[in-house]
Amino acid sequence: MLEVIPAVMDALRNAMRHHVGDQLSVPQFRCLNFIAQQPGASVSAVAAFLGVALPTASAMVDRLVRAGAVEPRTAADDRRRSQLHLTAAGADQLAQIRLGARAELAQVLASRSADELRTLSAGLAVLRQVFATP
Repeated sequence: MLEVIPAVMDALRNAMRHHVGDQLSVPQFRCLNFIAQQPGASVSAVAAFLGVALPTASAMVDRLVRAGAVEPRTAADDRRRSQLHLTAAGADQLAQIRLGARAELAQVLASRSADELRTLSAGLAVLRQVFATP
């Protein structure tokens, strides 16, 4: 795993980079993807995920808000806290990037045999069971 996973992650990152285009920087894409996976996340959670300082995360979120991809909402339990949610436009943008990356990865895997693809799928199912968070 320590030999293969980094190579797979590089391929995934490259596929995503090709499809992010001029719309977003890669860190902005990662931010958008995090908010999609963690609706209601705070700017602090974004900063922790990206490994950046709070002002950096805040500026990135502000750019995504101005672009219409993210909507901050006041938390019901604490009016001082803002929760981040994707807008329909942000969800569409993310879907287009993922679609392009999937197509690129499918092209890379197209030369594999049906047996190899079944084996790969079974292995990924095991990894999902072991490592996916509940």
